[in-house]
Amino acid sequence: MYRKLLNLLSQLSSDQWFDAAVLFMRIFVGAMMLTHGIGKLQNYNAIVNSFPDPFGIGSAVSFTLITLAEVGCSVLIIIGLLTRLATLPLIFGMFVATFLAFPDKTFAEGELSFVYMGIYVMLFISGGGRYALDALFFPYWDAERAYNTERNDTQRGR
Repeated sequence: MYRKLLNLLSQLSSDQWFDAAVLFMRIFVGAMMLTHGIGKLQNYNAIVNSFPDPFGIGSAVSFTLITLAEVGCSVLIIIGLLTRLATLPLIFGMFVATFLAFPDKTFAEGELSFVYMGIYVMLFISGGGRYALDALFFPYWDAERAYNTERNDTQRGR
């Protein structure tokens, strides 16, 4: 039993499973945020005038910017196109939602936006992975990782 568990953990640590995990996370968080953004679009008139304005640019502008980020960037993340770039507006937006937009809320009340921010930071670091359009359009990103993996395996004697 112990040996089977070690074998499973060894297989799950391969690059293929890493990329599958990144794919899952991209689709999962992208779909969750996309539904959030679409909900804002559907209720535009009810939300726009009462939307927080932490930077003094106007509620309508703040609402439009975050809604475009939640919808547009989520679609890019789901398909894996410009993944790292698409995470930046969402990281910023979730930071603002957690720490600036609702100053009278406790951290626990803004915890969900903080969790989203953490996932977007993870995707910024990892990129889209092998199962993303990034890998198709920018193959040198994946080739560099493959080269580094082969070099490390050679150094370890594999």
